[in-house]
Amino acid sequence: MTTFQTLGLSPALTSALSQQAIACPTEIQSQAYPCLSQNEDAWLNAPTGSGKTLAYLLPLIEGIDATASDLQVAILSPTQELAVQIHECIRKLQFGAAPAIRSQMLIGNASAQRQKEKLKKKPHVVVGTCGRMLELAKQRKLKLHLCRTVVIDEADNLLAEDSIEDVEALLKMTPRNRQLVFASATDKGHSFQLAQSISSNLQWLEAKPAAHSSTIVHQFIEARYHNKAKVLVQLLQSLRPEKVIVFLHRNESAEELANELERREIKLQVLHGNLSKFERKHAIEQFRGGQVTLLIASDVAARGLDIKAVSHIINIDLPSSSDDYLHRAGRTGRMGAQGHAISIVTEPEMTLIRRYQRDLDLTIHPLPEAP
Repeated sequence: MTTFQTLGLSPALTSALSQQAIACPTEIQSQAYPCLSQNEDAWLNAPTGSGKTLAYLLPLIEGIDATASDLQVAILSPTQELAVQIHECIRKLQFGAAPAIRSQMLIGNASAQRQKEKLKKKPHVVVGTCGRMLELAKQRKLKLHLCRTVVIDEADNLLAEDSIEDVEALLKMTPRNRQLVFASATDKGHSFQLAQSISSNLQWLEAKPAAHSSTIVHQFIEARYHNKAKVLVQLLQSLRPEKVIVFLHRNESAEELANELERREIKLQVLHGNLSKFERKHAIEQFRGGQVTLLIASDVAARGLDIKAVSHIINIDLPSSSDDYLHRAGRTGRMGAQGHAISIVTEPEMTLIRRYQRDLDLTIHPLPEAP
């Protein structure tokens, strides 16, 4: 059996993992460590909840020269929430480490001036959103000319048409021989081919997913559109979920539903793109810590967030893409735990249910019809 020790992980990092009750590497971590340790470019393809963040962090942090003052690793995230989570993961890996690795988060909806001041401390690792990193790099506050590794997390998202221009602009500021690491649960469209075009000898590393239905029960319940909120309340009362994320498309819709549920004296937090950095952080901390068990979220929360013991996700608005459905469902049933994904659908939306079943090769079971 592969262990972190047999992979070659240092005692300091092994100890830090032990403090988090992480004893053995997952499949993608076992594949990634030797490849990334040799500075090879790689695409890490593995299902949600399989440990992709640690798969790239462990070899990259192991290779950082903590005595140097140069920026050595830049990690790009499509959302502020995922950037915060990655940065927290780095912080936990520094348990008892000496000398400590300096890391900094660079995201929007936060003080750019404060981030510029912190950059003067010369972090070894930066984690953030592409827009803010590009802004600071153009102002010559973020110096990427010696950065040896760039990680593009949720790569299928960041390599999409609306993001690729900024990603390529940022990469042009890094050395030609820098290492590129891509991580994603899905290969959307031509993203892997695009990654090959900007990479050198890109390695494809894949951890096979378990059958979708083995850990997550997929279900749907039919309802008229104007009755979806009422059906949601009925589900919450009958299921009494330990932790549930309810997904909608739009920020405004998330606020409207949150207000309606709060009028029914249901305790919750809301998470969407119009909130400040501190409001988002507070919402996630309250949900993660169990102070509330219901999170109303727009799609900002669908990608990358790792919150333990989410027993249910419920779709009020259904995603048009099967990959996006899979990402939402992946917030529950993580690391082999039992989970439930429930969609509240109108009759026209049944075409989406059939699409998910066909594209993802899973069965979505009907619940009793709602009023």
